[in-house]
Amino acid sequence: MSYKRKADLPVGDANDLMEVTPLGAGSEVGRSCHVLKYKGKTVLLDCGIHPGQSGISGLPFFDSIDPASIDVLLITHFHLDHAAGLPYFTER
Repeated sequence: MSYKRKADLPVGDANDLMEVTPLGAGSEVGRSCHVLKYKGKTVLLDCGIHPGQSGISGLPFFDSIDPASIDVLLITHFHLDHAAGLPYFTER
């Protein structure tokens, strides 16, 4: 049985598109943080730090988002590179 993905299927509605914006970990290990926008909702997925850096330079690029625009913040697991930026983000 074949489960090949059908790439030519049209998107039914513009609201069916998910916008993914990496704020960290886009091209590195550590600093995992992604903004997902789907059907009018905004999710912040993870909020980690880069373990090899210190201070502000170890945080995700939070300047590109407004914390009030986040509907829900989800943490995949509690390692430093996925969750240690939470105290900084929640104080913004």
